[in-house]
Amino acid sequence: MALLLSAPQCFFLAMIAFGLVGFIRGWRREVISLAFSLAAVLFLILNGGAGLARFIFVRLPVIFEEVFSGTTPATTPANPTPFQILLTTLITFAVIVAAGYLIGNRAFPAKVSAATPADRILGVIPGLVTGYFVITYITNLFASSPVITVGVNTPTQTLLSDYVPLLFIVAVVAVVVGLLASRANKGGAKK
Repeated sequence: MALLLSAPQCFFLAMIAFGLVGFIRGWRREVISLAFSLAAVLFLILNGGAGLARFIFVRLPVIFEEVFSGTTPATTPANPTPFQILLTTLITFAVIVAAGYLIGNRAFPAKVSAATPADRILGVIPGLVTGYFVITYITNLFASSPVITVGVNTPTQTLLSDYVPLLFIVAVVAVVVGLLASRANKGGAKK
């Protein structure tokens, strides 16, 4: 028996996973993670990965040679290959997103970040937004890269944009439930 998931099913499962992570971590931690994830996506969409690869594979060897040998190299290294650019982009993306999660954990301990049910429920919103941008960026990166072939169908851009209204509805429901949970918690604390 083979279990084959279509692109919409994979996208939906990934969004559930990011929403669950947001629920577990609470909204304060997830907002920090969201900021780092959006910064990573913006940096890399603006060709930050190619620029960083050029710095690492072209400029850095020239700088090392000038510093350690005292002479300017006669020839500069070749421009980075598409594989080097892809690898640099993926590593940069992973490092920035991981830094966001680690800094969010350090900035807000678990007792503060997910102190109330409302904090947890409201954490779903930045979790879903983070997931949407991460999935969209990775999908576009793998779909446009000539170096790598993924054995899974990547979601199309129309599929990704079709789920934005659903994400908005989930966010509104999470805010309403979070506010109700917050109000119930305040009402229980007065007694």
